[in-house]
Amino acid sequence: MSEFTSSARMSMRTLVEALLPIGIALSLTAVYFLIPAIAKNWSVSGHVLFRGFVILIGLAGVLPLFKIYSFKHSRLPGLMVTQHRMFIPLEGWIYLGILITLFTGSMLTRQNTLLMVFALMAGPFVINGWMTFGMLQSAIVQRQIPRRAMQGELFSVEIQLRNSRPLFSLWMMSIRDEIAHAQEFLNANVLFSRVSPRKTAAGEYQLRLAHRGRYRFGPLRCASRFPLGLVERSRIFPIGDELLVYPRIGRVLPNWRQRIEGAMELVSRSQPRHGIFHDDFSQLREFRSGDNPRAIHWRSTARRGELILREFQQNRERPLAIVLDLFQPPRSNPQSNSRIDDDKIDFALSFVTSLLVGRGRENRDADLMLVVTGAERFQWNGRKNAETLESLFDGLASINPGPATDIDSILQETLQSSSAAAQILLVTTRSSPRPYDSLLTPRIDVVNLSQLERDQLLLFEDDA
Repeated sequence: MSEFTSSARMSMRTLVEALLPIGIALSLTAVYFLIPAIAKNWSVSGHVLFRGFVILIGLAGVLPLFKIYSFKHSRLPGLMVTQHRMFIPLEGWIYLGILITLFTGSMLTRQNTLLMVFALMAGPFVINGWMTFGMLQSAIVQRQIPRRAMQGELFSVEIQLRNSRPLFSLWMMSIRDEIAHAQEFLNANVLFSRVSPRKTAAGEYQLRLAHRGRYRFGPLRCASRFPLGLVERSRIFPIGDELLVYPRIGRVLPNWRQRIEGAMELVSRSQPRHGIFHDDFSQLREFRSGDNPRAIHWRSTARRGELILREFQQNRERPLAIVLDLFQPPRSNPQSNSRIDDDKIDFALSFVTSLLVGRGRENRDADLMLVVTGAERFQWNGRKNAETLESLFDGLASINPGPATDIDSILQETLQSSSAAAQILLVTTRSSPRPYDSLLTPRIDVVNLSQLERDQLLLFEDDA
């Protein structure tokens, strides 16, 4: 409601600013023509200067009216499909000034030569606007973006321009795309020099998005000044897309990997054994000197006529449960000196994501679990496959920090729901108070990111 009220006030103020110079221009024009005695003794140059001055005052009022019209129609998606806009650059205004001077001079001096020059110069101006309008009418624009991207990763967005004309080409078409996020607003431009009739041309621009979350693309603005550059016509295509940007994935530094693995080794767990071999079967190979004879595969030996050995790959299932405490003190809390910045929150999410992805690569059958508490709660259970990783990335891309008042209950639930063989890692961004201290056991390892820097935990590709 407040946004609507402020927009209405801005439109009303602009309307008043537009009507005032228009009223002054109309009053001066009425006085000039209704009372000719006032300008009876003026010279030709005086008449030209007066008329030019009145025209400039009128234009100063007309331009704000176009601004109000464009603002209102840009807020109506249904009208944006066929919306065309016109913009006159500096070169066009100079050209118009020359035309006005020629026309006024020809009317005052009654010379056909000046009128003929005016007509010859007015033709290219009209043709320029007509050609650009015709090209925009036959232009069809499309955008192709990926569904997801990683924070800080370079990716491409493809723009396609199709010419539906059967005979004429499209020339010098510039397409501008808008990218909006809660923390930034970006513009990207793609230039198409020529698109042949009935053909489609493709161009692309590259992005490296710095913030995590949801980015909205659109609308697309197609514009051209071809051929003379005197008039710029544009058309708005209300094509919208969304892109999820998930946290960066890096490599956990060896010292922290050893610390976490060492903590997991301390957890007492029982592994079921099936006979003498309890690791995963890897492959069959020829028997070599020093191999264990008990691992000979007798069926393959009889079929091939030589000793064949079953080779096993060690697979140590290491269940891991991570509790991420995305604590952010409220703005109204007078005891909090400063809020945790967004970089620290993004780093916490990157550390957890990198840890889960790395653990999934090393232990394909390990049970992994993540519980995030902040402004809302998010829980993920899965292993390393495409579907579960996509749900993990989607959840971490849109999670927000918050008071996280339920951290103690979440930690208690994780202790009860996870198996005795699971190691629990508590990753937190809070320095104090710590309501979970009474629940800490040897199964829980705490990583307090408020006391650590990024280069102490993770290594990204651009840091190497």
